[in-house]
Amino acid sequence: MRKLYSKGISLLLVLVFLLSICVPASATMISTRASNYLNKYDGVVTREGGGTIKISFTVIGTRVIDEIGVSQIVVEKQDGNYWVPVKTYNNTKNPELSTTNDYSYANYVLYNGEAGAVYRAEITVFGNTDYRTITTSSQRA
Repeated sequence: MRKLYSKGISLLLVLVFLLSICVPASATMISTRASNYLNKYDGVVTREGGGTIKISFTVIGTRVIDEIGVSQIVVEKQDGNYWVPVKTYNNTKNPELSTTNDYSYANYVLYNGEAGAVYRAEITVFGNTDYRTITTSSQRA
């Protein structure tokens, strides 16, 4: 009787473990959309030479929306273990950072930095009222 009870408990535990690791089929149906307004967005810093870096961005909406692009770019310079803001671009003073009534927008800004210094950018992308901030990889100027 004890052996039968032990085997029954073992079988029950095996079934519980097997059922707990099953993933429902609906888990693979996760939306890749970033939000109701933003489908994809990206930013990158590249070296142009002579201390100049290029901060490029692409923002793709889910449809034609009222306003899309970048609201702010903060260029940061590495100082030891810290990142220090050295220049800020915003779409109020730099209207080329965003556009209206469009599906997507891509552009860039140039920053004249110090040759040999390491820079990165914090880019705030937006589509209508949805704002997301991304940090680029660092790049030596």
